[in-house]
Amino acid sequence: MPVEATKKDIENVIQGFVNAAVRAKSAGFDGVEIHGANGYLLDEFLTDYTNQGTDEYGGSLSNRVRLLVEVSSAVRQAVGENFIVGIRISQGKVNDYEHKWAGKEEEAKVIFQQLGQSRLDYIHVTEYEAWQPAFPDSSRQSLTELAKKYGNITVMANGHLEDPSKASQMVEHCTADIITLGKGALANHNWPVKVKNDELLAIFDQEKILRPNATIKDFELVD
Repeated sequence: MPVEATKKDIENVIQGFVNAAVRAKSAGFDGVEIHGANGYLLDEFLTDYTNQGTDEYGGSLSNRVRLLVEVSSAVRQAVGENFIVGIRISQGKVNDYEHKWAGKEEEAKVIFQQLGQSRLDYIHVTEYEAWQPAFPDSSRQSLTELAKKYGNITVMANGHLEDPSKASQMVEHCTADIITLGKGALANHNWPVKVKNDELLAIFDQEKILRPNATIKDFELVD
């Protein structure tokens, strides 16, 4: 069973992100993206049911978002102003796809305002379908729209945007500044060129792309 992180543990986490960013900069990278999504460590602190702490990093939302803010600020201080720093945020997790923030828009407001004031260059919001309402039983706004509304910095949108019409709508309607692709780009390495030339896009097939195991599959055999 996991145990509650000590203050020293948390200091080590922050320093780990800082060290990684500094090494990336020294290796010639243009920037770094802090992973604060999908149920990984920073998201565990942000999420109410996984963060059972009672110190300044647990309990209230302002406490639970604290580690994300401190990591973001520490990385910025370490790499300076002329180096891109962003953070990836989500509601869903690899083991809880349907999770939603309990406080809905009010919770989104606090999270995005805090991150927007952390000297980040952008917030990368990922949802299963980026254009869908963040909280279906309340506001019709997507999570990227709420990030734009409260973060006051550049917002990237991710989530089944390999459909060019969906991707363009996000940008044209100013609900996101940039769209990012995962599966769509894996299936179409030249996605921008294909879209520009109105070419047919290949459908993502996880058997062909994500499962390179030792089993010989029918499509790998040549007649």
